[in-house]
Amino acid sequence: MKEILDITYRTIGDTTLMLDLFLPDNVEKPPLILWIHGGAWMMGDRKSHGLQNQVERGYAIASIDYRLTTIAPFPACIEDCKYALSFIRKNANKYKINAEKICVAGNSAGGHLAALMGVTVGHADWEPENADCSIQAVIDFYGPISFRHKKLKAEDTPVLDALFGTQFLSKKGLMLATAASPITYINGTEPPFLIIHGDQDNVVSIKHSCKLRNVLEKHGCSVAMHTVFGGEHGNFNDPVISDIISTFLDYHFKTKGNKI
Repeated sequence: MKEILDITYRTIGDTTLMLDLFLPDNVEKPPLILWIHGGAWMMGDRKSHGLQNQVERGYAIASIDYRLTTIAPFPACIEDCKYALSFIRKNANKYKINAEKICVAGNSAGGHLAALMGVTVGHADWEPENADCSIQAVIDFYGPISFRHKKLKAEDTPVLDALFGTQFLSKKGLMLATAASPITYINGTEPPFLIIHGDQDNVVSIKHSCKLRNVLEKHGCSVAMHTVFGGEHGNFNDPVISDIISTFLDYHFKTKGNKI
């Protein structure tokens, strides 16, 4: 495996955003997984990367930073994710990756952003001008999908206040909540989705993922969901998950006449 660390993909104001790139050995133009870390949109960085085992299976991984809510509120985080994707596409030849085979994946807050990227291709307000921000697959690990909860927990409100830069329950906050909810945009043009969620998750209810699956199915989209029985908010001790992810990736990137 080849590592190319601390690649600057965007500078905005005083903030420099970087990504770390992991390339498989002896694979010409591998498909790429763009990994988005979790942390309630307020913690974490690109060093918390997932799916590392896929590098030895022939996939490149780009793990990215994005502006946390301590720096800027939504939609800064989704804008940065799309700028990272645009940067990768523009530099695909330099890093010898396949810009036509990109899967976006993330966990928790990163799962939310991965799903949002999958359903908002062409959202001009969030994307660099004339950029191609299309993706070919999404893997959402237990990400929140709709912020318009009727039964919102009191402890959730500070996190959402920070995410939206205003009181969540204010008029502006509720408008931003709709704009930030992936469920808002689904129209049947979405790429294939794989959703993974624990049924005992007390941070992000599995109802989020069930709703995402149901709406994608309603619109005729390709979607698979794996429920981790007894699983909480990540840290799953389920060896089957790795096989499910590998099968999903291989089906969409190595089969159908598209071999690495």
